[in-house]
Amino acid sequence: MKALIIERNGEPSQVVQWRELPEPMPGPTEVRVKMLLAPVHPSDLHIIRGRFARQRQPQLPASPGSEGVGIIDAVGSDVSPARVGERVVLLDVAGTWREKVISPSERAIPVPEGISDEDAAQALINPMTAWAMTVSEHQLQRGDWLVQSAAGSTVGRLVLQIAKMQGFRTINLVRRKEQVAEIQELGGDVVICTADEDWPEQLKEATGAGGIVSAIDCVAGRTGATLARQLALNGRMLVYGALSSHRQTDPAAFEMPIFAPALVYSSVEVRGWLVFSWLARKGVTEASQALRHLMERMAEGSLKLPASRRYALDQAFDAFSAAESAGHDAKPLLAFSER
Repeated sequence: MKALIIERNGEPSQVVQWRELPEPMPGPTEVRVKMLLAPVHPSDLHIIRGRFARQRQPQLPASPGSEGVGIIDAVGSDVSPARVGERVVLLDVAGTWREKVISPSERAIPVPEGISDEDAAQALINPMTAWAMTVSEHQLQRGDWLVQSAAGSTVGRLVLQIAKMQGFRTINLVRRKEQVAEIQELGGDVVICTADEDWPEQLKEATGAGGIVSAIDCVAGRTGATLARQLALNGRMLVYGALSSHRQTDPAAFEMPIFAPALVYSSVEVRGWLVFSWLARKGVTEASQALRHLMERMAEGSLKLPASRRYALDQAFDAFSAAESAGHDAKPLLAFSER
């Protein structure tokens, strides 16, 4: 069995290597999944560099990869043999960049018909991030308002689709003027470009005298600080990234100076948020229900994932570069096998 392996942390092009490993066998309550496709996320490359959350850094040597789709080809003694042949996505099972992956049976979630392998491969992290922050955490209802930064990102665009399904409204921050019309066409109710010097005043006008009740931010720095300062009484902001780039090295970009009087007098909450922590808190039963719900929306066409591009195994380094390219227009997927 071939697997992408890292034995030390560093630049992906220098430390990721192919290895031949013994074919794994599932334990009594496990299944073995023959991987079809696994995406390359910037966070995967961050793990390779050793710069991700400590609890997510694997003990080395290890395979990177945080989600993917495959076919169950073997089951443990306590798992129904009828599951062999199921197409599944893996729910928070690390190490998916290999031809065969062992998973607890309850974390191998069947994929509905009508969903392509390309969409199934990326059904977990970005869709769940968008859904969990808006529906589960903020509990946005029809008519509520959400402010989000980086509205042009993958998560930001998924939030717009979920807003349409759930009926809440959005105020969207984008970095480039050409994104304004695009986000408006995707359903953004208000779109503000942070390249405008007066964008904080535009935001204040858009949110009204009460300020921001609910916000999500993955930019940090001045943008995140401005959102925090304009939070309403008992307002809440979830911070899930810093400039949307895991290659960021400027310390100031990771800092978000908070205006203490606004924090104290308005009793606001500014909290860090990570999808893997949310999945752990919710447990397998609730998280799998949420994933099934999202895949149902994908199957019916109301939730659409970004375009993707397959990369053969000998093109892995090209996939890594594409994942961090500012101009990439398709999610890179490592192709392990065909159905």
